[in-house]
Amino acid sequence: MSIADTLIKQILSTIPMHGSELPPAVDEPPDDGVLPAGLFDDAPELEVFRERVPDTGPEFPDRADSIVLLGTYQWMGSPGIISLYRGNIEAFWKSLIRDAQRRFPFITEKDAERVLRLLVLSVYQHERFHYVCDFSRRLVGGSFDRLHEEALAVAWEWQWLRSQDRWNAFYGMMHPTLRRCVVQAMFDRRSPGYRDWRNHAELNAFHDAVTAYLYPAAAQTFAGTSFNFAAWALAHIPDDGNRAWDERILP
Repeated sequence: MSIADTLIKQILSTIPMHGSELPPAVDEPPDDGVLPAGLFDDAPELEVFRERVPDTGPEFPDRADSIVLLGTYQWMGSPGIISLYRGNIEAFWKSLIRDAQRRFPFITEKDAERVLRLLVLSVYQHERFHYVCDFSRRLVGGSFDRLHEEALAVAWEWQWLRSQDRWNAFYGMMHPTLRRCVVQAMFDRRSPGYRDWRNHAELNAFHDAVTAYLYPAAAQTFAGTSFNFAAWALAHIPDDGNRAWDERILP
């Protein structure tokens, strides 16, 4: 079981999303698994999560010092470490659901689970991108630009999300109104660096920016070829079978 699947299972095991176990009376309409109104009324306001703090660096505490820190990537020391912060991710998920319910009150339990999966995997992909950057700096050199790297990491979340937009994928099965509400909220970043991801939303622009950041000499090295260094790095460096990072779930 992957770290994402483990975290999703942990969070769902503590959430009483299900309604009554008794069947509805004959004069009551079936609830079709719709979440109860007000289930997450104690969630933080969604605005809190629009401002993010840097999540890649040489070290991080075992307990997040900010609710907006959803995951971190700690640079390779042998090895690197991807951490997912369960409590903060759960709080953000509840905020996303509560905000969406205000505009679309027919969110089912299954769709709520899909939103959680989308959030956890998006955070995980963000941290894996930081690993790609760390690995590339050690492989071919290059410098660290914290704010620019955060913009590219969010843009990678967006590229990954687009790859999930298939009718038979969990993302494609989500109700389109809910999906629109959640995605708009997740990618409404306001903090420096993070908010610039839109400059790299188009795939070719993203690949060009990633190549220039990870391997500035690539244009000269691969002159006369059609080799796409960014596409190669993103597809091959985060190799689960030959990786230089560990993973952990923190409170």
